[in-house]
Amino acid sequence: MRGIRRAMAMAAAAGVVIAGLALPADASTTAYKRYSWNKSFRVGDCWMYGGASWTLYPDGTADFDGRLFSVDDDDAWLMWAHLKDASGAILEDVQVSGSTSTKFVKNIPAEAQTYRWFAKGHFNPALYPLIKGMSLSNHC
Repeated sequence: MRGIRRAMAMAAAAGVVIAGLALPADASTTAYKRYSWNKSFRVGDCWMYGGASWTLYPDGTADFDGRLFSVDDDDAWLMWAHLKDASGAILEDVQVSGSTSTKFVKNIPAEAQTYRWFAKGHFNPALYPLIKGMSLSNHC
């Protein structure tokens, strides 16, 4: 048991993730920060199912994983991802990889189909230690 506690303490000091839990030593050494939304979002004819998540990395990169659905043909889900500090103030928005745009767009071409959406983004890595939360704005 002492060996397990020691291994967990060493992992925590290194900012390693154990069983899906981030154990940060400090904000600058954490391997990643993941923000998930358990509830579904609905805008117009479109839904983003619960379980969607953003993963942020200290190098300023970000990955999104979510599932979308629409009851109409040729819809698109628009999303803005806001990075927040400990007081809930917006630090900046995640930008689409290779762009300065902060608007992420996923086409939903067919009615009654579920689509998996993987998106990549970036943000100012100097802000990483200050990021304590996220929020999303959505439009369909």
